[in-house]
Amino acid sequence: MVKKPKRMDGYVRVSAVMGRSGDAYISPDVQRESIQRWADYKGVEIAEWHVDEDESGGTQDRPGLVRAMDRIEAGDTDGIVVARLNRFARNVAGAIGDIERIQTAGGSFASVEEDIDPTGAFGSFVLTILLAVATLERDNIVKTWEVSKARAIGRGVKIGKTPLGYSRADDGTMIVDEPAAGIVREAFRLAASGAEAEAVKYIAGATGRQPTTTTLRRIVSNRSYLGELHHGDLLKLDAHEPLVDKRTFAAAQLDGGAPRRPSSDFPLTGIASCATCDGPMIGSRAGKGQRTYRCSASLVTSTAKRCKAPANITARILEDHVVDHLAAAMEGMTAEPVGDAPDLDAAEKQLDLAQRELDLFAGDLGARELLGESGWTTALEQRATARNDAKVAYDAAARETFSGSPRIDLTDELADLTPEQLGSILQAGVDRVIVTKGRTAAAERIEIVIGD
Repeated sequence: MVKKPKRMDGYVRVSAVMGRSGDAYISPDVQRESIQRWADYKGVEIAEWHVDEDESGGTQDRPGLVRAMDRIEAGDTDGIVVARLNRFARNVAGAIGDIERIQTAGGSFASVEEDIDPTGAFGSFVLTILLAVATLERDNIVKTWEVSKARAIGRGVKIGKTPLGYSRADDGTMIVDEPAAGIVREAFRLAASGAEAEAVKYIAGATGRQPTTTTLRRIVSNRSYLGELHHGDLLKLDAHEPLVDKRTFAAAQLDGGAPRRPSSDFPLTGIASCATCDGPMIGSRAGKGQRTYRCSASLVTSTAKRCKAPANITARILEDHVVDHLAAAMEGMTAEPVGDAPDLDAAEKQLDLAQRELDLFAGDLGARELLGESGWTTALEQRATARNDAKVAYDAAARETFSGSPRIDLTDELADLTPEQLGSILQAGVDRVIVTKGRTAAAERIEIVIGD
């Protein structure tokens, strides 16, 4: 049995504030207050506080958590307490591994809201289930998003901003929008004949905007003008009326290749652009490995015209600002979790079977004599655990069957996505992010164009 802890460390984690509120978001102060109340009630001293801000629960490699774990293994504290389990982890394997480390070191783990004592067999099972739910919350938004995108593409609905020359019908599909469509056709014709500069000037005169060669490249490489819909690996041919034929499209392609796809470390690659030259910004690592977005025309390896005032910005600042705006746009949006409906009949049969096996074994005096008191107790505990497992599964299936699948709040989970997952969502929801050179606040330097 683990001894009752006297001194434990308090651990607080916040992914990113982003203006969030509601039950799924707990501020650092609220987490501290919850932990302190629990400690006062239990007679436990909070020896040291550890706070991880802007840290995802998808990984256990966080500075504050690492220090707390080191202190437990060094014997400087009796354990760790969190306000809510998902503040400790959203990753089952990593969390279980850390809790086993805590217990191996003779320490204790406590979660205030769930009131968990993982030192017993049933407590450990409950802990595993709750951590699995925390992981499911994070994974479901990605799965739901992918399914939603596939369904939208299948219906002929473009994900992202409506291209010049089209408008949206009531069902979300694209229809030709004249006279803007004529501007696109003429721009393609000029580009196909090799008159790039003339094409840029034509677009400027026809639209009143200030395009660059990058703007022209973005237009003529957009396969939506062939009547196709693309998003990642998703493709639908003949989704809407094309504005150009395949030969004109092929001839209009400019040197420079296709737009860069976002890397796993830089989800805004291909979206962020420099306000000065309209050139793309690319991700790189500055001193001490800090992630940064820089105007590509400022790099010595660039073949483009040198940018006069190249923009650069810390990746975390830019990404958080964009996610904040996307979260505001998605506020109140929910989605059904992806997965099969629970089989309540099967869960009930499994519970009945586990209960009968437990009852029969508990009354089997022959087995008790054969196994001895210790062996019989162990076997009985195993069957009791199996019955409890089946009961939890049955209760969950019953709740989901009669109340419907719990809906996922999309905005609450954005902060815990990996950069690669975030990149997929940003590509779908954000058309352009324009960054101006300077050192003022992010809101003054960043213009975000949300897709239609």
